[in-house]
Formats: sequence, structure tokens, C-alpha cells
Amino acid sequence: MTQASSRHIRFRGRSFPVLTLEPEQPIEGWFEQLDALLEQSPAFFSRKSIVIDLAKLTIERPQLTELLENLARRGIRVMGLSGVDPSWACDDLPPILAGGRATPQPPPDAGATRAKDANPGTLTPSEEAAFEDIANALGAGGAQAVDPKASEPPAPAAAPLILLEPVRSGQSIYHPDGDVTVIGSVASGAEIMAGGSVHIYGTLRGRAMAGAYGEKRARIFCRKLEAELLSVCGVYLTADEISANVQSQSIQAWLENETVKIARLD
Repeated sequence: MTQASSRHIRFRGRSFPVLTLEPEQPIEGWFEQLDALLEQSPAFFSRKSIVIDLAKLTIERPQLTELLENLARRGIRVMGLSGVDPSWACDDLPPILAGGRATPQPPPDAGATRAKDANPGTLTPSEEAAFEDIANALGAGGAQAVDPKASEPPAPAAAPLILLEPVRSGQSIYHPDGDVTVIGSVASGAEIMAGGSVHIYGTLRGRAMAGAYGEKRARIFCRKLEAELLSVCGVYLTADEISANVQSQSIQAWLENETVKIARLD
């Protein structure tokens, strides 16, 4: 007689990328910066998985409750906490997470070499060729050749995501493991978030976030800059902070000394 196996609920452990907010003292100043970001991009945190890392704060349990209430009033839904005492776990707080790891960073020498030797407004020959070929196909005339000695931006950890159509308003594109390339424009209200670099062969009117999961070497390239927000490795510039001399230009943006730098490509 054959005995059928009983049915069980299947479950397994998985890892998923999340955005981590790291509040800092003074907390009032941190909320002011957060409000400035939300004023420029009200939907920046909507429909995203958010974890709050409190390792940089000395905070008591009542203060944590107040912090979460302040975030909730801003439409930020917190799915988990890290950097707090595990004994605080209760039904009134999001789950307390342990063992989280940041995205692996490149060896220190790679970043030091780039910062020391690279001309920030330049591309490598391979990047120049790729940019020019696609720009010519779009009728843009291509990017001009510049210093060939610039070091390469990061190689993606996985295959790039290539979008052959424009990204419409309200669309959010996430690719946590590598570069995102858009053969077209990114509309106002649209969002590109990449673990690697972001390449836009059209006009960037929405939001572009490169190195969203910790890759400091990531860059943003676009044929025409009219962005609502640029972010590299969590450091951002809003539209009001972007210099007028790079608006409506072909640009690249990168992170240097915890500041987003922008240079024209022509």
C-alpha cells in the first residue's frame, strides 16, 4: 500500500535588498533634511522597504516610539529596526533585525586611485564610444572625447538592466545588482534606482539613484539633465541644489568626499 506524504506549509529563508535610513544627532536637524528631501520628492519613500538603523543614536525606548511616529506622519513605513537592544522586541515595534550586511565595498586602493588620478569630468575610451554610438543613434551628435586616463566606474555585480523605451511618470525601476541603462528619457515623477551606475540616453526629468545599496563608485550619466533628484550611494542633490551651469547639459555625477559632484561631458 502506497502512503502519500502529508502536505506541509513551505517556508525558507531569503535575502532582499532594502533601503536603510540612518538617523543622526541632532535628530531635529536630521528631520529637517528629511523634510527638505520629501518636499522635493514626496513619493521618494513610497512603496519601498525601509529599515531604520539606530546604531549612530543613543536612544531610549520612548524616544524610539516618537521617532517611528514622526516617520509614519511623513508616510515612511518602517519594516524593521537594527542597531537596538533585541530585548526591546514587542508587538508595538517593527521587527528587530540582526546580522544585516552592507553591500560589499571595493578595496580601498581602487577608490584612492580614482580620487587621486581621475579627472572628474572625463570618461574612459570605452564609455566615450558607447555614449557616442547611442547618442548618434538618437540624433544627439554624441559626447565629445575627453581625457582617456580617467579610471573606470564600477563593473556591475550582475547583468545590466537595459530599457529600450522611455520611463513614464509614476514608474519606478529597481535593479539592485547592477547598472540600469535607459535608451530614452525618464519623465518627471519617474524613478530609477540601481545598485550600480545609471545611464540615461535621453532627458532625465525624474529621479536617478546610483549605488543605492552601498556602491560608492557608481555614477549617473545622462544626455540632458533636468532632474528632480540625483543620488549616489545615498547622498543626494535636489533640483534646487543642482547648479544652473549643468542644467540641460550632458553630465555625469559621482560621489566624492561624501558630496555628489556633477560635471559636463562636453
